Amino acid sequence: EGKANIQKQNAAEIKADCEKDLAAAMPAYEAAVDALSKLTKADVGEVRGMKTPSVGVLLTAQATCIMFEVKPYKVAAPDGKGKVDDWWGAAKGELLADPKLIDRMKDFDKDNISEAVIAKVMPLYSSEDFEPEKIKKASLAAMGICKWVRAMVVYDKVAKEVGPKKKKLAAAEAEVAEAEATVAAKQAELKEVMDMVAELERQLQEANDKAKALQKQQKDCAAKLTRAEKLIDGLGGEQASWTTKSNRLGKDYINLTGDILIASGIIAYLGVFTTAYRSEAQTKWIDKLTNLAVPASKEFSLAGCIGDQVKMRQWVIDALPNDSLSIDNAIILDNSRRWPLMIDPQGQANKWVKRTWGDALRILRLNMNYVRELENAIQFGNPVLLENIEEVLDAILDPVLQKATFKQGNLLMVRLGDSTIEWSKDFKLYVTTKLPNPHFPPEICVAVGILNFMATMDGLQDQMLGIVVAAEEPETEMKRVNLVLDSAKAKAQLKELEDKILALLSSSTGDILDDEELIETLSNSKVMGTKIEEQVKQQEITAQQIAEVRQVYKYHALRCAALYFIVGEMCVVDPMYQFSLDWFIMMFNLSIKQAEPKESKDERFAELFRSFIQLLFIMVCRGLFEKDKLLYAVMLTLKCQETEKELKLNEVMALLTGLPGALKEEKPPNSDWLTDVSWKRVNVLQTLGDVFDGFIGEFSANLPGWQAVFDSDDPMEAEWPNNFKMKCSPLQQALMMYALRADATVKALMGVVEAKLTRFFLEPPPLELDVCYKDSTPAIPLIYILASGSDPMADIQKLAESLDMLANINPISLGQGQGPKAIAGVKDGGINGKWVLLQNCHLAPSFMATLEGLVEKLDPNELHEMFRLWLTACPSPQFPISILQMGIKMTIEPPKGLKQALIRAYMNFDSQWFESCDKPYEFKKMLFGLFFFHGLILERRGFGPVGWNVMYGFSEPDREISRQQLRNFLNEFKGVPWEALNYMVAQANYGGRVTDNQDVRCIITILEDFYTPKILEEDYKFSESGIYFSPPIPKDGKADLAYYFEYIRSLPISTTPEVFWLHNNASLTALINEGGYICKICTSMMSSFGAAAGADDDEDAGKAKTPEEMYNEISADIASRLPEMADQGAVLRTYPVRYDQCLNTVLHMELGKFCRLLKRLKSTCVDLGKAVKGLVVFSPDLEEVANGCLTNKIPGVWMGVSYPSLKPLLSYIEDFLERWKFMQNWIKNDIPFMFWFSAFFFQQAFLTGVLQNYARKDKIAIDRIIWNFEVLKMSFNPTEHPERGAYSNGLFMDGARWDDDNMCVADSFPKVLWSTMAPFWLRPVEKDEDAHDYNKLYNCPIYKTSERKGVLSTSGHSSNFIMYLSIPHSCVPPHSERFWTKRGVALISQTDD
Repeated sequence: EGKANIQKQNAAEIKADCEKDLAAAMPAYEAAVDALSKLTKADVGEVRGMKTPSVGVLLTAQATCIMFEVKPYKVAAPDGKGKVDDWWGAAKGELLADPKLIDRMKDFDKDNISEAVIAKVMPLYSSEDFEPEKIKKASLAAMGICKWVRAMVVYDKVAKEVGPKKKKLAAAEAEVAEAEATVAAKQAELKEVMDMVAELERQLQEANDKAKALQKQQKDCAAKLTRAEKLIDGLGGEQASWTTKSNRLGKDYINLTGDILIASGIIAYLGVFTTAYRSEAQTKWIDKLTNLAVPASKEFSLAGCIGDQVKMRQWVIDALPNDSLSIDNAIILDNSRRWPLMIDPQGQANKWVKRTWGDALRILRLNMNYVRELENAIQFGNPVLLENIEEVLDAILDPVLQKATFKQGNLLMVRLGDSTIEWSKDFKLYVTTKLPNPHFPPEICVAVGILNFMATMDGLQDQMLGIVVAAEEPETEMKRVNLVLDSAKAKAQLKELEDKILALLSSSTGDILDDEELIETLSNSKVMGTKIEEQVKQQEITAQQIAEVRQVYKYHALRCAALYFIVGEMCVVDPMYQFSLDWFIMMFNLSIKQAEPKESKDERFAELFRSFIQLLFIMVCRGLFEKDKLLYAVMLTLKCQETEKELKLNEVMALLTGLPGALKEEKPPNSDWLTDVSWKRVNVLQTLGDVFDGFIGEFSANLPGWQAVFDSDDPMEAEWPNNFKMKCSPLQQALMMYALRADATVKALMGVVEAKLTRFFLEPPPLELDVCYKDSTPAIPLIYILASGSDPMADIQKLAESLDMLANINPISLGQGQGPKAIAGVKDGGINGKWVLLQNCHLAPSFMATLEGLVEKLDPNELHEMFRLWLTACPSPQFPISILQMGIKMTIEPPKGLKQALIRAYMNFDSQWFESCDKPYEFKKMLFGLFFFHGLILERRGFGPVGWNVMYGFSEPDREISRQQLRNFLNEFKGVPWEALNYMVAQANYGGRVTDNQDVRCIITILEDFYTPKILEEDYKFSESGIYFSPPIPKDGKADLAYYFEYIRSLPISTTPEVFWLHNNASLTALINEGGYICKICTSMMSSFGAAAGADDDEDAGKAKTPEEMYNEISADIASRLPEMADQGAVLRTYPVRYDQCLNTVLHMELGKFCRLLKRLKSTCVDLGKAVKGLVVFSPDLEEVANGCLTNKIPGVWMGVSYPSLKPLLSYIEDFLERWKFMQNWIKNDIPFMFWFSAFFFQQAFLTGVLQNYARKDKIAIDRIIWNFEVLKMSFNPTEHPERGAYSNGLFMDGARWDDDNMCVADSFPKVLWSTMAPFWLRPVEKDEDAHDYNKLYNCPIYKTSERKGVLSTSGHSSNFIMYLSIPHSCVPPHSERFWTKRGVALISQTDD
């Protein structure tokens, strides 16, 4: 065996020597193979395609041909003498064209290369140009082939040296094999002996192993007993909770199908709706599933179904409002595949998203260059918040909203504009809008998930509660905040432990007692879990204690939170009344600091609420116009009553909607003083119950007493029969006044406010500009909301003068092309501490987005401390909401009252100018008349259409140019140019903005009272009372400004209508209009009411009708009362179109319009009932009809095909039925003897028909015919047609009455606003037969409605205007046509009731 080993060792040494030599050649060979493996057919093709290969490439081609024994081509020599070898052509033709060349090279027989080949290739091998690194510059593929050739040469050299050694190795190995065979025989013999020994050793080992196994089993058993105890101890405590969870999961598993279906429905459809609607939809869905035998939870909760408690707690910590609506929204957002579009007027969702993502969030807006930032966010997976969008989104966002991604290679891509960018799966998009009720187009609605994040009472109450407790009980609130954080952390840890235990249990295989890691983890988890559970229990105890403390403040938080829903709804009144939730909370904090300390809790709560509501009233009122301050106070009062369970919603809605209802009993005898409208309202009062139970009988039994109340100058202070006023609440008193004396409604509403909130809320403090300035900062703009005719420049200059800033005001009037100037001004002002005044922002709507961005970028740390940005604008929906919410809003209006207008006029110029006229006596007399005229025409606007048909914006510049003209004209003319001055003022300076013909007539007539030679007379008075006149001065005109101020201050503070040449009833009209305005606007703001009505405690509270039931009932009642459609074909056959009877054509035209209106009324009422049942789509038109039924207002969808009307909805239906009845009587009984003038859609057609009948009968050209009118007795009831023309009736006189005894116009009776006009004869005559004496007649305009204004037509008349009716103006000489013109007397075809 030793000899064999020596031989074996010698053979091994020979083999090692061979392998060593081969090893030297193998790296080169392997490098060559590696280079070949990297080559592709394309690379070889690249070499083959070379036009002018380098020397190295040519050598490579030659070497390759030699290696494969490819002969070169013979080609002509370059010098043309003989032929030369073309190795490149041969390589291209024979080798490089071969698709299997690389494989041939890899499989080359390297061990049998011929001597001849090596001899031919060696010269190339030695060439400097045949180096791989040099060839690499020309071609990588050629370099690889070069390496291969060189490797073959090296390998061949080594192989030839190793060959003899291999033969020697073979001989040695043969000797070794022979020796080993001998050794094997000997070893076989030895093996038999060794096997016998091994068997004996095995038997011994088995005995030993058995003994050890028994010992190990004993130890394992003891260990398992220990682990079992740990397992039982670790899981035993979870038995109760896991059993409960298991049972719950069992139920959830059964209800899984239905619950997930409902959750999916909520995510897909309900995100945009309110809590109430979501709850209603869920209930209906559950009922439907129950009917279909689909199992579902009876008490479904989205949070319970798919919510994650740990996530939800973190959301609340991250400023998500803690109410069910907001949490459900967050769950929908978290689970939806669509990007969220959040309706977020209060900015709550905005704040939550920003808090959640922190600095990682990219905040973009559509009014900035956002595309580049959005591209980066999509590529790098950053979250993006696209905030404050409008109702339309840029088209470039469509692929992002729709997630229109596509694969490009292994990457997910998306198109954004012209760019294709990578789409990161980590990218998140959030979209918010501040619009409270947006109408997004369908393409946006289907691309995103719309979520309603409007503030809710629960969420806002929770915020307010936290604030007030933090202020009053700071330690308690600090504990609560820490408790929320600690509790969330502890419960998250418990959840993590539980998940870990369950994961280990579920992944464990085999005997659980063998899993030592699991048992140890369970043991450690149990210790930690027990500790956390103890913490949680302690936290729950602490939470209970904190909740008890917070409960004390909960009612106060509720009362305060409820007020936000009034402040937030003020934008319904005017788009400029915008107040953010952050501002509201800031006021709440400020009110707590300003509240006086009190000893008892109850007193403290009363003081806190008083401080807050008064501060809220003051701060909001400074941004409201005067007309809206009482409205605001009323809404605050109603909301306070609602939260305190004092409000009866049925009474409020009855008042705000004008006591709609039907007449139930006939008017009692001896009640001529009571109008039909008032009696109908008294009937409706009885339906309200409470103190009005049996009221009709009580009222009828005390008619004289109620008449005394009606006749009283102040019915609220008069004594009511049977002490009825004392039985009524302030709101019930307002209802009574609305029914009996509508002009006292405003005072009654004041009584409601005063009784609940004190008189403070009826007397808002005046605007203090210096206080507003102190509240501002360089980054907070001051916004002046302008009324027509107002200019705050003087007030701003006065403030600037007091602060030594007068020289630093930079006023910029916005308009076309002023944007760059405004931007530069703001930048300069911010640096140099100037006041930048951007005037008339409403005239530059296209600049508003830029302005919004400019304001938002104002950084107080970078601005000069004296810089202020002042903005002025008339109300405009284009004004940015964010600026309004963050800015300090103030309103400015022209001075109220004639006295204030005169004072303001005389304060605006100096004494030197006052004395600068060459005719001082005439100048000062007429100047006072001009200023009085200016104040008078301004104040007439307060009386509605009786004052002016259109509310013109007469302004101070009108007055200023007129006074300048007065001085110039008096200086330049010898006498006083009365006619020129009248024309310039009445028809140019002021009249230039007067568009209505009747108003033009009126302003000319009014000015003639002031620009008249009579004004120079000492005894000339401006009104019948004699109180107002141009103060007497010496003929030389020596009278200074102080003399005029003294006279003006002696004038009465309040003016009566007679100053404006109006009847005293005009003040009643103004009060009724004011009350109607308040009720109308309040109705539109009632959406937040109803949840806490006073009927909660009533027995019938549960039977209260839902809005759907109410409008369904009203629409069904209307539909049932509507007549059947007329047969227009039959009417056409009965009354064919005839040359001699044009009224037939009028009938057909009118009947067509009536039928179209009837069809619209009937179809919408019927469809509304179907929509309630879900049988037809609830379209916007039907929604408008539904709202009209609830608010007693005519829907626009009806008015689109209707005659003009200002009546409430139910009165409108009655009026329509009466008109229809007139038309049916015409059809049935032939042309009527007396035409109801108001019944026509288009009265001008009727008038033209009458004229044409006369013209065609007597064969007269119609343009030669005019109207003569004859007013008939009230009792006139014709039994035949007139000889010519037509009899007509049905008009009402506004501003005066028709005196039937004296047959002329006379003053109205007190408190009678409308009087019935007597019948009149429309008598056509030829122009030369005109019998009218126009000096005795008043051309009284006839209008379709009391509004009088309409669209200006080409004739210069309003579309509301019908014609002039010439009627005797007076039996008393002073009452001329000028008198009635200034009175604003007109006829209308229908009243408003």
